[in-house]
Amino acid sequence: MSDSFVSFPFARRFTMRADAGRSARRVRLLAGTSDWRRDTLDRAGSAAIAVFGTRAWRRTSPWAWPDCSPSELVDELSGTLPGLAIVAAAAPRQAGRARLSLLGRLEGRTIVVKLGPLGDGLEVEATALALLTDDPLPGIATPAVIETGALSRFGGVAYLATSALGLDGQRPALDEPLHAFESDLADRLSALPRPPDCPDGWVPTHGDLTPWNLRRTSFGLALFDWEAAGWRPRGSDLDHYRLTCAELRRSRRRSVR
Repeated sequence: MSDSFVSFPFARRFTMRADAGRSARRVRLLAGTSDWRRDTLDRAGSAAIAVFGTRAWRRTSPWAWPDCSPSELVDELSGTLPGLAIVAAAAPRQAGRARLSLLGRLEGRTIVVKLGPLGDGLEVEATALALLTDDPLPGIATPAVIETGALSRFGGVAYLATSALGLDGQRPALDEPLHAFESDLADRLSALPRPPDCPDGWVPTHGDLTPWNLRRTSFGLALFDWEAAGWRPRGSDLDHYRLTCAELRRSRRRSVR
């Protein structure tokens, strides 16, 4: 998951502004000194959180979030996930991306709950992660699906609850060899729905393989954000990964000058 978690009093109403990556320093202050918060903020920028459900948030997204308070949203989630306690919230870095991610505790374990519009990728991510739970990738961990569906009270809202992987000590996985990644993935995602007009030679892919989605963690490599999983030309995942690794290296060189 490439969202940025920010601890915040969830009883207050708040707005999440997308594309707030330039506010990293201020958000780090909000996040405190906890290692897992710092590490997660480093994954994909930062998010500003103020008053959820107001017009200010809806202007940043083509999709209108339900007009509800955080407590109403949590109450609805608790009907599906009894005992869920929310400890942090996140907005995506990308402008216009309609997402809310929650970090919570459920039955003694830490979980992540993603919320978004129905038909906008969470269902695809749930399918891909379920297939990889049954047949894991060698050497690369993926979140396990706990629950997925729609919030009946708020029309058009999908949710996906997964396990939380390696929240402490994460860093981008730069220039990993990934020799057998594409063939391993194609085998495991062969049941992913194939579009009727899919050209011959296309294979199942992650769709957004980058060093900020492929993370080095305390227990090894982990791969997040499967919303773009689908059928594409063979080699497209590794091509995209190499390009984004080069981009990250250039960014790091500029930052030390």
